[in-house]
Amino acid sequence: MAERETVLVLEARYDAELLRRRMQEVLDTFPLQLEGKNVLVKPNMLGPWPGESAIITHPIFVRALVDVLKERGARVQVGDNPGVRGYGRIEKVWEKTGLQELLGEDLVNLSASPRSVPIASRFLDRTSISSQVHDCDILISVPKFKTHVSTIITGAVKNSFGFLVGGEKARMHALAPRFRDFGELMVDIYELRVPDLVIMDAVTVMQGNGPSCEDIREEGKMLASRNGIAVDTVMTAMMGIDPAKVPLLVTAGERGLGPVRMEDIDVRGPAEKIAHFKQPSTVPRMAWTAPIQGLMFKLVSRHALRADPERCTACRTCEKSCPAGAIAVEQTPQFDSGKCIDCYCCYELCPEHAIILNRFIRFLQR
Repeated sequence: MAERETVLVLEARYDAELLRRRMQEVLDTFPLQLEGKNVLVKPNMLGPWPGESAIITHPIFVRALVDVLKERGARVQVGDNPGVRGYGRIEKVWEKTGLQELLGEDLVNLSASPRSVPIASRFLDRTSISSQVHDCDILISVPKFKTHVSTIITGAVKNSFGFLVGGEKARMHALAPRFRDFGELMVDIYELRVPDLVIMDAVTVMQGNGPSCEDIREEGKMLASRNGIAVDTVMTAMMGIDPAKVPLLVTAGERGLGPVRMEDIDVRGPAEKIAHFKQPSTVPRMAWTAPIQGLMFKLVSRHALRADPERCTACRTCEKSCPAGAIAVEQTPQFDSGKCIDCYCCYELCPEHAIILNRFIRFLQR
């Protein structure tokens, strides 16, 4: 019988000294040959939000890991490719997130050194990723415990979407607009460079319609494993979501990349289901009744998204990031329902949280 993958679940909070001890414990449990090695730490830096937002991996969490890695002789770089097409200069994201203040010289601009690589995918043959991802000796993924309105979860697999440079993210959404296809494509990208270690920030977590909503809660934990699929499975179970409704986990399980059932994972620590956790309102679209629901939604409503005029600043981030060209910003965003592919990039990237799901659609889905 194959050895079961281990997921370590530890109590944690945003305290620098406590996190340093927890990172030591993780590296003792999952030892790596770090002396003299080039290590890339890949957090979730979705955009210019502070750590307290729970939208990104908290900078204090990342700082603690970097310190411990350096103590063990590693040469460390920290980086990500934020947003579908970014928010202008990467330095703006570093500054707004607090990473610049805490990590400074350790930060690397992953978008500055793209490399074309082959990809095993039925959607495309090649893609452009950061050279640092390709060349590092050790890759440590540091995702955030979050929901996602499109992929259901944002975890280790989804964190690898940050491998992609420039307009590649928008291209991926256009190539695989259906939820299940996009989940499969996420696994294709994950396999470009499978992380050597995953350490998930679950001190604060996001529920509801993530990955950039304001519905957050304290959970006080961190998860770690050599296997990113195992981490995502445990996170999904804690959310109370059936892994069979998460397309990227279904694909990963079919490919034998990791366990997608809790009974196949050696969980060390408290990983109970979170009480009253709010699941994304798009979860029903993963069920066998999804085609019927989809038809019903189209019949009763033309628009799944709308903009809150009180919050919208007409910054045009949604318009620039839309892979289908379905948005035109006048005083507020106007959505072309005929072009919209339901990728929710506009919802995900709006810096003002001004894009919201239609309330009637949410009611029907529930």
